[in-house]
Amino acid sequence: MIYAVIMAGGRGTRFWPLSRAAKPKQLLKIVGTRTMIQATVDRLAPVASPDHILIITGAAHFDEIKSQLPEIPEENIIAEPVGRNTSPCIALAAKIIKERDPGATMCVFPADHIITKADKFINAVKSVVNELETIPGALATMGIRAVYPETGYGYIRRGEKIAPSIYKVDEFLEKPDTATAKKYSDSGDYYWNSGMFFWKVESILNELDACLPELMKAMEDIECGSGPPGLKTSLETVYPRLPSISIDYGVMEKAGASGKALVIEADPGWSDVGSWRSLYELTEADAKGNRSRGGLITIDSSGVLAHNDKRLVAIVGVDDIIVVETDDAILILNKDRAQDVRQITDRLRELGKEIYL
Repeated sequence: MIYAVIMAGGRGTRFWPLSRAAKPKQLLKIVGTRTMIQATVDRLAPVASPDHILIITGAAHFDEIKSQLPEIPEENIIAEPVGRNTSPCIALAAKIIKERDPGATMCVFPADHIITKADKFINAVKSVVNELETIPGALATMGIRAVYPETGYGYIRRGEKIAPSIYKVDEFLEKPDTATAKKYSDSGDYYWNSGMFFWKVESILNELDACLPELMKAMEDIECGSGPPGLKTSLETVYPRLPSISIDYGVMEKAGASGKALVIEADPGWSDVGSWRSLYELTEADAKGNRSRGGLITIDSSGVLAHNDKRLVAIVGVDDIIVVETDDAILILNKDRAQDVRQITDRLRELGKEIYL
């Protein structure tokens, strides 16, 4: 049986000022009429029923997610008392799923990505899930072919082909500089790391035990089979002392080195919408490449994105900028500096202006 795990604990700091601590990116309608987490649940319908979807989120967002997703059983919305990156999140979900179905296949998805080709996405998920039945211990990820030199993503170098569109992983690579990213995209042997993962629940728990024994030892005190009250109490006790470590660094890089990691090549119209530049690329443009969510007037300007719900934005004689308007903040930035928005949130924290976070 397939269980889908949706990781919904991110802060979306590169989407400030729209994304805030109280309501981060995954809870917003960034594209379309559904919030990002609602759209994620919608697209999983062909492979996972609501009672087989687990959502791991922060305690502060539990009520909002419950409100946005009434079809998900309340006991399937798990609130982490503090954020500890993706390894503890995935380990927690795996332990809960094992209590329900020790033979389950576990598929892990971020809550805040966009998929525009739903059929191709579902076909890829089904293909890799089927392949997991034939390769004991395999840990798989979905790779998006690197069609241009993107420096904001991690990369995967593919190895031996073992099935249609499925390869062994030779290496997981950190976010590159521009020259290295161009080399990767020109090669044809590299994929963007989508952050979507697939494995048998037993396989990921075995690998977590081998790669992160201290984490798993600490998590033994979490009462995954005791129901919501017991689970909540044990999480509040255990989680603050867990290490913060990503699943890529903690497990997948080691699995790649040992030959256990697989990558399925897919073209599902994917974007992690990781910055305002990403949203620019996803928004319909006029003849001069100007794009807007609200009212926009431009004169002698091109390559502009305005994300504004209430006030008109007018741009004269300026190219390649992004303007974001909210009730209490306005962001103006060069389109090529979109990855640096996080520096604004860092500065606000340094200045004690948490009210804007």
